[in-house]
Amino acid sequence: MTDYIAKAQARRAKRDAAIPAEYLVDLSAAGVPALPEESLPLPYSKTQPHHPEPTTIYPRDNVLSVPSKVLSMEDVAITETPLDKLLSLLATGKLSSVRCTEAFLRRAVLSHQLTNCATDFFPDLALTRAKECDDYLAKHGKPIGLLHGLPVSLKDQFHIKGTNATMGYVSGIGNIADQNSVITDVILSAGGVLYVRTSVPQSLMRCETHNHIYGRTVSPFNRSFTSGGSSGGEGALVGMHGSPLGLGTDIGGSVRVPSAFNGLWGMRPSMHRVPYEGAANSFLGQESVSSVIGPLTHSLEGVVTFMRAVLAARPWELDPILVSMPFNEEAFALKNLQLKAGSAEPAEAFDSKSQLCFAIEWDDDIVHPHPPITRALREVKEKLLAAGHKVIDWIPYDHLRCYDIIGRIYSADGGEDIKRSCEAGGEPVMYNLMSDGKPPKHLSTYESWQVNREKNQYRKEYLDYWQATKDKTGTGRPVDGIIAPVSNWASCKHDLNDHVSYTTQWNLLDRPCVVFPVGFVDPEKDPRVSLDKPYTALPDNVDQVYWDRYDPQEWAGQPINLQVVGKRLQEEELLGLAKVIRDAGATVN
Repeated sequence: MTDYIAKAQARRAKRDAAIPAEYLVDLSAAGVPALPEESLPLPYSKTQPHHPEPTTIYPRDNVLSVPSKVLSMEDVAITETPLDKLLSLLATGKLSSVRCTEAFLRRAVLSHQLTNCATDFFPDLALTRAKECDDYLAKHGKPIGLLHGLPVSLKDQFHIKGTNATMGYVSGIGNIADQNSVITDVILSAGGVLYVRTSVPQSLMRCETHNHIYGRTVSPFNRSFTSGGSSGGEGALVGMHGSPLGLGTDIGGSVRVPSAFNGLWGMRPSMHRVPYEGAANSFLGQESVSSVIGPLTHSLEGVVTFMRAVLAARPWELDPILVSMPFNEEAFALKNLQLKAGSAEPAEAFDSKSQLCFAIEWDDDIVHPHPPITRALREVKEKLLAAGHKVIDWIPYDHLRCYDIIGRIYSADGGEDIKRSCEAGGEPVMYNLMSDGKPPKHLSTYESWQVNREKNQYRKEYLDYWQATKDKTGTGRPVDGIIAPVSNWASCKHDLNDHVSYTTQWNLLDRPCVVFPVGFVDPEKDPRVSLDKPYTALPDNVDQVYWDRYDPQEWAGQPINLQVVGKRLQEEELLGLAKVIRDAGATVN
């Protein structure tokens, strides 16, 4: 047996041994097909770099209803309680953290059995911590913090002292953390309970969650479809209600795509607001476009609570690259958008009759979104207009140029970081940015500087382009936010999701984004239509290939999500805009 395969099997066995036997469910008795086991080494497609064919047949079934059939009614009720209500129950002692944690542990294990989403379970650690939370509340009569007693799941990048986060690399097996990541400490200081860690793709540089240690994570909506990546383990777990709040990371869409593909709310904050210090990561030292930490959850309240809890911990005192910016409640209330005439003084409050102007990005001039995405954009536009807001079209500003720049930033090392990490574990490199068989060009220091100059020039041009919309909005301000697709499709079959221009655009510009659920694919509303003028920006007829893959019956029931994009470092204002969209009735939860 190949050494890396034996190491991977041993690591999986260690994960499985940590699961209490009483938490496991006999899926065959429940009539649910087991996931297939892929043999290693995995086959790789290098002949079709932009659209490889799927390699393994997975069950085409929706497993979201399974928990209600096999878990207790109480466990189901606890795990499906809205996060804001759940936190209230925990903070007042009406629900103990121990009982809440037990329920989420059981549902997380079931979620993993159904989607293969987890890398680690920490039942003893979690229940000990939950009891600490209950004891603190009983002794002091108040909660520890904003996340008091709440189970929180972590992507397999975040260290918990004494445990092993592999980051999807065989070379990461056995690296026991001697301290927590800063975000881990922040969650604990807010009263959170850590109980499970979730899977990622090898290298983190793929929107499909698949690695040689843990295999492939699948979508709970259709297990023949991807849950996205690189936070696809979090997406599947939270999508299954196996976690009320999950932490992922995003360097090119890795929080937003799994949020979208699993029907969740999610957020990509600007760089330097949420602490990344002490977390495992690919491309350490690459600072041109940095990865950021963001939440995945079932509600806008969950996203807001995450940001409030993190910033309340004053994380800039723990991570040296963060900006010192507490949570701005006035910006969340959108008071800064309601200036009194001729004055810099804000109005007392923003109300539903106050007019905003949103822009709709119908496509990015690179790849057309599938019909369900376009329908969702139309419906959101109609809801916002009915609520009294203005909506204009957003004409993409040279998005292909952005896609080219960020691609050269990602691959500036010629694939060296990924290559070394794989060689250290003796494993082959899986499908990612090197998958066409030719390593990308290794840029010299000077060449990297020039790419950064191009990035900064593009950012300036885009800022000017945004600011110039002041003449079109009718509000006296530039566009307040842009509503855009998260992806060209509402998930897809495994091994196909390799186009990310709808998300990387905002990483290069460092614009915060909030993902929100709009609805589900309906074959009657979203029929297949011909594509009149395919874009030719990318080689191999990529736009037409992606378009032709759409089958309304195959996609039926898949969640449809969009993203709203805001101003850099204005996360609170963006969350306020997301609330306006939600309050206009444009979201499904």
